[in-house]
Order: sequence, then C-alpha cells, then structure tokens
Amino acid sequence: MRRSGIALFIFCVLSMLAILSAVFPADGVELAGLKLRFPSLQDVLAMEEEEPALDPAVLLEQRRAAARDAAHDNFADFMQHDPARIYFPTRGPEYFDPLFEKLDSAMERPLRIIHYGDSQIEEDRITSGFRKTLQERFGGSGPGYMSLSTQYTLTARSTCSADLPRYSVYGVKSADGGYGPFADFVQLDTTVDVSFSALKRDDADRACFDRLTLLYGGDSLSLNVVCNGVSRRPEARAAINFECFSLADSSLSANLSLDGKADIYGVLLDSDRGVRVDNVAMRGCSGEVFTSIPSEVLGTFFARENVAMVILQYGGNSVPFSTTSKAISSYMSRIRRQLSYLGKVSPDTRILFIGPSDMSTRVNGRMVSYPVLDEFVDSLRNTVVSSGAAYWDLYSAMGGHNSMVRWVNADPPLAGSDHVHFTPAGSEKVSGMLSDTFMLYYEYYRWRKGDD
Repeated sequence: MRRSGIALFIFCVLSMLAILSAVFPADGVELAGLKLRFPSLQDVLAMEEEEPALDPAVLLEQRRAAARDAAHDNFADFMQHDPARIYFPTRGPEYFDPLFEKLDSAMERPLRIIHYGDSQIEEDRITSGFRKTLQERFGGSGPGYMSLSTQYTLTARSTCSADLPRYSVYGVKSADGGYGPFADFVQLDTTVDVSFSALKRDDADRACFDRLTLLYGGDSLSLNVVCNGVSRRPEARAAINFECFSLADSSLSANLSLDGKADIYGVLLDSDRGVRVDNVAMRGCSGEVFTSIPSEVLGTFFARENVAMVILQYGGNSVPFSTTSKAISSYMSRIRRQLSYLGKVSPDTRILFIGPSDMSTRVNGRMVSYPVLDEFVDSLRNTVVSSGAAYWDLYSAMGGHNSMVRWVNADPPLAGSDHVHFTPAGSEKVSGMLSDTFMLYYEYYRWRKGDD
C-alpha cells in the first residue's frame, strides 16, 4: 500500500473513533450485563495534558531548593508565589514572631510544640523529622508524648504489662468525658509495669531524655508511682496533675510502675532544656475534637508546658464524604469552631494547620484526584486564615492535582497503594519540605531583626 493510502487509512480510523467518542453516551451502554464505556475526546486530551508532570523526586528537590535559596535571595517571591509557602492571617509572617522569640530562648526556658493529626502522622511519621530539625537548631532531646500502652514509633517504644481500657474523643468515648490534653485517657484500676525506650536511629544525642512526667486526671482516687526505683504517692489536686521524675543524664530508657485507680493522660519523655515536640496521631479523626477537651485541662497544660505552637493536620478523612459545597461548608464551620476554642484557651499559642495531601479515587478505571479536592483545600485555607491561624497547603506543595499517582509510582514509592498514605520515604520527604519552609520563615524573622 502506498504512503498516501496508509495516511488516508489512519485518518479515516481516527475520524471514526472521534465520531464514536462524540456520540457514545457518557454513562456507557449496558450490553449482556456488562457496562461498556468509551472515552470522550475531552478525557483523551486531558490525559495528554497530564503527561508532562515532573517526577516527584525532581519536584521535591525543586521545592526544597527554592526554600533554601529564598532564605537569602528573595524572601518576598517565595512567600508570594511558591506552592510550599505558608499562608498567614492579616499580620502576615509576623504572626510567627512570638514563636520564634521563644525558640531563640528555648535553652533558657523550654517550650513545647504539639503535632495533632490523623493517621498520616502515625508512628511519629512527619513529626519526627520536624522534631529533629528544631532540636538540632534550638536544643532539646527526647521523643515527647507517649501513651500508657504498648506503642511502637520511629523514635521510641513502650511496653505495658496489661491492656488497659482507653477512651478517646475520636474513638471509644467515655460517658463522663474528662479527657486529657491529648484527647484521650487510659483508665487504671490495677497494677501495671510500663517500660519506655528511645531508638537511637542516627542521632543518639537527640533520642535521649532526662525527665519523665506522668500526667493524670483530677478524679484519681489513689495512685502509687515508682519510676526507676523512686517511689511516690502523688495526690490529685487539679483537673490535670503532673508528677515529674529526674533521670540520669542522657537516658535512653525508663521503667514506670503504677498501682491504684486513676485516669492517666500520658507520659512525657523530655530534656530539661530546649524544644519538646509531641506526636499525637488520631486514626480516623477529622480534627473536630478539641472542644470536647475541658478548657481547664488544655489551658493548664499549655501554660505549664509553655506550648508555643500547635500543628493541626486534618481534612483527609473528610474529603471522601464532602461531595457537595454544602458538606464542605459544614465541615469548615466545625473547624472554625475548633480554632476559635483553641484561641480562647491559649491566645499566645500559634496554630499551623496542615491541610490534606492529594488523594486518589478510581474514576472510569483511572486513579485520579478526588474531584472535590481543589474546592475543599481552597475552603479550608480560607477558613483557617480568616480564623487567625496559619495554613500550609500540603496538596499544592506535593504537586497538586493527580500528584498522588506520581508519588505512588515513584521509585522508591513515596505513597502506598491506597493512594492516600505516605510511605516512610514519602513521610520523610514531607517532613523535609515542612522543616525547610518553617526554617525559611525563621531566617526571614532573623533577617528582619538584622541578625543575619
């Protein structure tokens, strides 16, 4: 066949396919119990448009390089245009100034940062890298908050001799409320032995701790505590109580024996100075829990522990159910209420809200971003900022629309086959972006002060 004949044949086939694509019903055709679909011309063109996306590793390095370069070259350009920038309320980046002042003084007066989030931060993922960055720069060590149960994370582990009843705002709820600052409590009514150990990983100096603080509730009737051989019988004097034990310098482990009847809010493994960073993962939670924690408990804890910043990482669990603008608006109203409550409990504590990542669902046989994600993220950002808090857009920082598919297909994979959760490698990348961006704003603060 001549070339002209081949060209004419291809043209005819493509024309027939284009006509079929135009007239074929969008919802498919039922045939012998099967649903037959034919891609529309718009779908084909959209697939072609999406192809030239950057490899996630290249994109992430570009994000990190932009943050590093901006520290000394062009703060303004980064803060106005870069997808990894932080969005601030009306005060702008100065919103973080009180936080940065406290960080500079952390070796004289320790401060605490609490990272609350959903399953995306389980096992200390994302938080651990951020903690390492801050402690290397501003001092401090230790993994922070640990639950009174058997627990394994990237940075520490605990083993409890008994399976104690646990109640949480986001899980099995207590009939009487009375939750602790981490939105849960363990009910002690027996004798248990708990061991804690930090994992050295690549930085033993940051893993160690020299103080253990037991947190327990005001309804505790009797409690006997033994920590590394030191015995005490503390009393419940307030809604939240603190029993602190000094440990040997650079401890990597501690043992705790408890006997009696008490509501235990958790254990803090920290150093005497520097920055303390807690990881509080809440599987299945959408962040609508803080109004259920008594203000007296939160306020007392925040004040005593000098909580300078709270990171809230939520939204992913609500995306699949927010199929209409009305549903999105309803969720935003509930988040606004949480932010208002935290602001009243501790007005001096800065809030950074991390929005959901990209998430994929199957549409016409392809894994694509949830159709609602762009509207959801825009609404969440506007809600947070208008409520007087800061917002970090993880969805945009990781690449935006359909970036999750590329993270899943990366080598090594940066996200799991569920197209929702990051792998350890992906969590490390996210943590790196967060740390670089946060420290950029700290450098900008120093530059404005004339310290750089």
